[in-house]
Amino acid sequence: MEIKKKQYPLLSSIEKPEDIRKFKLAELQQLSQEVRNYIIETVTEVGGHFASNLGVVELTIALHYVFDTPRDKLIWDVGHQIYPHKILTGRKERLPTIRKFKGLSGFPKREESIYDLYNTGHAGTSISQLLGEAIARDLKKENYKCIAVIGDASIGCGMAFEALNHGGHLQTDCLVILNDNDMSISKNVGAINQYLNKIVTSQFYNKWRKRWYQFVYWMPILSSALKLFSEKFEKAVKDFLLPGSLFEDFGFRYIGPINGHNLKDLIDVLSRVKNIKGPILLHVLTQKGKGFQPAEKDPIEYHSISKIDKNNGNHPSNKIKNTISFSEIVGKTLLEIFRKNERAVAITPAMIEGSGLRELYNKFPNRVFDVGIAEQHAVTFSGALASGGMIPYMCIYSTFLNRAIDQVIQDVALMNLPVRFVIDRGGCVGPDGETHQGLYDLGFLYAIPNIKIYAPANGAELRNFLFYMEEYDNSPIAIRFPKAEEPLSILSLNVDVKDITPEMIFLEDLPKYQIAILTIGITREIGIQIQKELQNIQISSVVCAIRWVKPVDLISLEKIISKSDAFIFIEDSYEFASASQCILEQLSKESKSKHLKTFAFPSVPIEHGTRKEIMDHYGISPYKIKESILNSFKKIAST
Repeated sequence: MEIKKKQYPLLSSIEKPEDIRKFKLAELQQLSQEVRNYIIETVTEVGGHFASNLGVVELTIALHYVFDTPRDKLIWDVGHQIYPHKILTGRKERLPTIRKFKGLSGFPKREESIYDLYNTGHAGTSISQLLGEAIARDLKKENYKCIAVIGDASIGCGMAFEALNHGGHLQTDCLVILNDNDMSISKNVGAINQYLNKIVTSQFYNKWRKRWYQFVYWMPILSSALKLFSEKFEKAVKDFLLPGSLFEDFGFRYIGPINGHNLKDLIDVLSRVKNIKGPILLHVLTQKGKGFQPAEKDPIEYHSISKIDKNNGNHPSNKIKNTISFSEIVGKTLLEIFRKNERAVAITPAMIEGSGLRELYNKFPNRVFDVGIAEQHAVTFSGALASGGMIPYMCIYSTFLNRAIDQVIQDVALMNLPVRFVIDRGGCVGPDGETHQGLYDLGFLYAIPNIKIYAPANGAELRNFLFYMEEYDNSPIAIRFPKAEEPLSILSLNVDVKDITPEMIFLEDLPKYQIAILTIGITREIGIQIQKELQNIQISSVVCAIRWVKPVDLISLEKIISKSDAFIFIEDSYEFASASQCILEQLSKESKSKHLKTFAFPSVPIEHGTRKEIMDHYGISPYKIKESILNSFKKIAST
């Protein structure tokens, strides 16, 4: 898509960041408005992360204006705010393809551009990467700047604090920019802070600060006492006037907060800061949704959007919704459980909305714990709640559970604590792409002692199993489900989730079948579609829908395989981190010999697109599986 020059005269002229470094301040301010308008025009049409990107337009422009990117290393934490950066680094025409199959990633991606240093999707990693880049520079004896941008939520991660602690020890030259878009401005932000920021970043201040300490060190008798007094006095003044004492204690020079939408101040402060030695933390205040009133009022609602009206923020259709997401099913079911059982609690790492828990939190704020972006803490905290006699539902995305494998093992499973793991976004997640795919969970959970695992085939099973989990206190137990929606009508189904026997689906009762189709969880529907298509070409089959993957009913599986010439597995996981692989290893030698193929994801990064596009691309769609079966049968017949 070519950008209209009349609508975006400055933006259309930019191919790379160095193009903006010849602009004057007035032109940069016009550019910021053009970039913001372009994001609004594009993302309201195609969907994507919205409010967070609108909030960092001026900051992104200022960073690329002041620093010599890509020679200077610019690192973005998480990447929810990456669109202005992509626009300024040669990808503006491709923005309408954001999060689409074969289009731009919604996150930083090394393969897309030399301006993206890391593929980022999980929070709290940027300061560690910043230090690594800075130390590599020092060891090579090169001279360039290293900058990381981290959000106010991400900096609360344990990993970010570990990196701050190490950075204060290393004392290498680096700049951490704390992008604070919480919109709660403290009393000590105002004219006095703007004045102090100019002082503490000025060459005059730093020159005389250095000379004062040189003088102190020179004094033969009073040196130690005067130095200690000077440091304590300087810190006391900063602690009183500035909110950055925590970062100063970590060994970072704190500067801020400054207005992240004032380009002149941003450029001035960044230009001064880049000449200060040692680790620096610059605190920048921004507003999520800046420039789009509905997003300014409700940045949570407009954090990530589908297609909306760019004039008023409304969704284009007001049709009555007849579907419900798996996440919504979790929230509504837990609400019923909480009303009846005072021991039930829910824990989530910064995913109240994403995990469908908003209404539950509003009704039971003292029993729903949002621990922030702290997955390790969330799991260990849940284990302790279970030990203390509560019924914890640990609600987490599959991709984020990866960050807490050690805690699942050490702090829950080995002690056999009955934590109820509610694992959302299991399998292929679609537009969020490779960093968010939930393709590892069944493989690593299967290897962990004591944990029981259930993969529902539909929303009714999810609902019924959440009720079952309430009473199950023998061990840790997990339910894993995809990012998908179900018809509302399915919730009325009553399913016996206690029975570990797989569901057998026959189109005709025969003593022998040409193929058995073994499905895991949500892939049941794919199996049924294949079964119908095979029947049309006179190939007999049976679908064996497995929900209980651990423990698995091996007796039933051996029996159905014995009545078939061959069998396949279908699963929404990595093939070598799958329940299928684990189950296959437990089958008898005779049964294993009939294994035709496992249809799952290969061990490669699975990129973004719609769930349907991705599944088809990797051969996990009904048509492609049917064709593969037919080709296999032809090969067998020809031998």
